[in-house]
Amino acid sequence: MSEYNANRSCDLIFADNQCWQPPPRLLIQDANCSAQRLRKGINFMWGSTISFEDYPVEEALRLMRDAGCTRVEMWKGHLKRCRTQALCREFAKYAKEDLGLEMGALNVVGEPYFKPFGTDEELKGTLEGLKDDLNLALSLGVRDVLIWEGVRPKGFSDLECEQQLLPRLIDMFQSVVKFAKWHNARFFTEPHPFTVGMNDQFLIKLCDALDPAHFGVLYDCCHYGVGQPNDYAGAILRLGRRIRHIHYSDSDQVTSELHYAPGTGKMNLTAVLQAFKVIGFDGTLTLDLYGNPTPVYSARQCAANVDRACQFLGLAC
Repeated sequence: MSEYNANRSCDLIFADNQCWQPPPRLLIQDANCSAQRLRKGINFMWGSTISFEDYPVEEALRLMRDAGCTRVEMWKGHLKRCRTQALCREFAKYAKEDLGLEMGALNVVGEPYFKPFGTDEELKGTLEGLKDDLNLALSLGVRDVLIWEGVRPKGFSDLECEQQLLPRLIDMFQSVVKFAKWHNARFFTEPHPFTVGMNDQFLIKLCDALDPAHFGVLYDCCHYGVGQPNDYAGAILRLGRRIRHIHYSDSDQVTSELHYAPGTGKMNLTAVLQAFKVIGFDGTLTLDLYGNPTPVYSARQCAANVDRACQFLGLAC
């Protein structure tokens, strides 16, 4: 596929070369609109507790519920006191019965044990850590584990990454996928501007060497807005159905870990959503506000926008 430029996305996506105009339902609505939809029980937004990392887990969950979330990605850092499977099950029961929140996935991106490009011992520790985290996810009643694929070593070229790191990563993930198959589980890797998977060719070769039923891509709008600032919508078209989950946000296209509320940054989210429409995306979508200085306010303000994005893509978010 030819190089894709987000700034001329309409020329590549639309046959008639006419820019698609978002219907009103895709625009950010005010808080009153969100409140009306919540009272009607229409909103089915996914949220991530890592967006509320500064809050104790119970408070984070209550804030997410009040913002309109019905399902959550649990950040591992919020589960440090769930030291047994029984406690994990009780925690999930509390979230569902007391707060009306379903568990959606487990986010273990960036865990200290993840060192696939280190020594043989570090590689073994990475493999064991991934298995342990899958068991943690299963204890919560979820089968999707969110990870990353590894930080690019300093000074490594794309060719060096592909020749030296890709085979090692494929071997490791093949073992992980075998374990996942036993539990009908999935691992989704989340490329960052500084990880090896931000190179589309590398990521495609990694995914295509693994069982797509148990391994896929998590597309984070903020990360791609920074990592591929002129081509983030094109990455969606190139990766295609390998993408199984979306972290929906906006970006200043400079700061890697600063997730703006959708519609408040510099990204062309219209082009992003249309690209997902083109590939027939039928996975899941989570509002991601990690690093945002006002996650509570931002979540409430953009709930309707997220809901409408899900409607546009035909997702039961």
